[in-house]
Amino acid sequence: MSVISITAVAQATSDNHDPVYGFDPFLYNGRIYYFYPPPGTSGTQYLLEEFDPHGTLTVRGITYSNLTLNYDIYNQQLIMKYQNSLGSPSLVAISDAWLDSFTLGDKYFEIISEASNGKRIYQVLGNGNEKVMYYQNREMLIDNAKSYKNYYFSDIRMKKYLFIEGNLTSFNTNRNFVKAFKPAVQDLIMKYIRKNRIDVKKANSIIMTDLINYCNTLTGL
Repeated sequence: MSVISITAVAQATSDNHDPVYGFDPFLYNGRIYYFYPPPGTSGTQYLLEEFDPHGTLTVRGITYSNLTLNYDIYNQQLIMKYQNSLGSPSLVAISDAWLDSFTLGDKYFEIISEASNGKRIYQVLGNGNEKVMYYQNREMLIDNAKSYKNYYFSDIRMKKYLFIEGNLTSFNTNRNFVKAFKPAVQDLIMKYIRKNRIDVKKANSIIMTDLINYCNTLTGL
């Protein structure tokens, strides 16, 4: 179990899209996205198989909606698809210098500043001060089963963390999930887990959101 000190970005939101003059230049404070895997590479570098046309992102506290987004989890970049001045589809990698958060489908992500790793992207679960956070990536591997040794992208790899009092603590079992909390509430959390037959290693996002929201009700104990 590892503990990482981090600083979370504040999440104020508003709507500031101008349909006449286009998107705020903050959205384009990145670079054109070019990434070409070796020929014959199978799979995808993205989190989603297709771009989400209803994505949102927050830059310097301003939220933009109905953007066409995907998350390149191999290169750890948020990618936006848009039409350029010629009407052709283009891709831009959103700069993490000003990016606060974004959504894809029903998933919510925040950009976290870490003392050791710089900025990283985490999926965030929970509505209170204590949160569950997932770091996701893919690897590009060589298919040794074939004679021509093509590359392929792995399935999504996920590392799970708890965010408590400004620290990220990794977990992969019920026991080390519970141990991340202060002793006064550990028995109550374990009873909730047993009552609801939760295995934090396999539980889906809905179950884990309910669990961490319950943990947030115990903060005064």
